[in-house]
Amino acid sequence: MRVKNYIFQNFAQIFFPIFLVLFFIASVIVFIRISSVTFVVKISFFELFALYFYTMPLMVFFVIPITFFIASTLSLSKLCYDYELPVLFSLGLNPQHIVRIFAPIAFLASFSLLILSLILTPLSDKAYRSFIDSRKSSISLNLKSGEFGQRIGEWLVYVKSSGDDIGKYKDIVLLSFSKEGGLILAHDAHLYNNQSNLEALLRDGMIYRLSNNEVEKITFDKLILRNNINSNNNENLSIFEYWNIAFSKQEEQKKRLRNLSLYILMSISPIISLYFYLLLGVKNPRYQKNYTTAQIMLIIGIFYGFIYAISNYLPIVGTILFPIAWFVAGYIAYKKTIGRFY
Repeated sequence: MRVKNYIFQNFAQIFFPIFLVLFFIASVIVFIRISSVTFVVKISFFELFALYFYTMPLMVFFVIPITFFIASTLSLSKLCYDYELPVLFSLGLNPQHIVRIFAPIAFLASFSLLILSLILTPLSDKAYRSFIDSRKSSISLNLKSGEFGQRIGEWLVYVKSSGDDIGKYKDIVLLSFSKEGGLILAHDAHLYNNQSNLEALLRDGMIYRLSNNEVEKITFDKLILRNNINSNNNENLSIFEYWNIAFSKQEEQKKRLRNLSLYILMSISPIISLYFYLLLGVKNPRYQKNYTTAQIMLIIGIFYGFIYAISNYLPIVGTILFPIAWFVAGYIAYKKTIGRFY
C-alpha cells in the first residue's frame, strides 16, 4: 500500500503541472478561434466566456490523454534515476505490480474520457452552434468599415463606410467563389433579418460572374440577396441520434464517423498504453542514459499518427483492431526489454 501511494504521489506531482500548462496552451488556441466569431457577430465579454466554456469539454478531452501518458512515464523514470525503483526491484518488487497499480487509474481516466467525448462533447458542440446561430439570427452583425476578411455566410464582405442607421452601409463589395456567386459592387446596402434569413438589399450596383468561360457583367438598380443563417440541424438531436449519423447516409456521415473513431481511440489510450509506461519509464540508471522525454515524444507521435490514419481511412475496422494491436505491441516490447531483466 505504501508503494502504491508513493507512486501515485509522484504521478500526481508531474500530472497536474503538465495538465495546467497544456490546458493553458489549449485555452489560448480556443480564444483565438472564438475571436474569429467576432468578425461575423457581436458578442459581449460574458458571451465570449460562455463560448469558451462550451469548448472546455473538448479541450479537457484532448489534454488528458497526452498528460496521462507523459506523467505516467516520467514518474517511473524519475523513480528509476533517483534509484528508488531499482531498490524496490532488488527487494523483490515485480514490474507487473506497477502495471496493476496504474491499471485502476488508467481505467478511470479512459472511462472519464469516454463520458467527455461521447456525451459531453456533443452536448457542448450543439450548445456552441446553437449560440452562434441565435446570434446570427438576431442580425447583430459586426461589419466594420475599411476592414478586409469579414464574412457573411459564403460571402466575403468589404464596406467602405457605415450608414446612419444600424444595418445600412455605403459602397459595399461582396465576393463569393461558389458557382452561383461572383463579385458584387453596390453603392448602398441594407442588411436585415427576415424569418431567420439574412437579407441584403443592394441598390445601384453591378455583378461580375463567370459564364461559359466569359466574364458576365450585370447592372442593377435593386437586388436582394438571401442567405440562411439558422443552419443548425442537429440542435434537437439526442446523443444516440447525434452519433447514429456516423452510420447513416446523411451529409455529415463521414465526418461524424471519423470523430467517433478518433474519440474512442483517444479515450481508451490510457488503458491500452499500460505497458508503454514501463517500457519507456523503467531504466537502469547505471547503464542507460535518460532519453525518456524524446522517447515519449516519438511514441506519442506514432500513436497519434496511427489513430489519425485509422479514423480517416479505416474507422470501423481500425477502431476494433488497433487497440488490441497497440496493447499487444506494448506487452511484447516490455517482455523483451524490461520483463526479461526483472
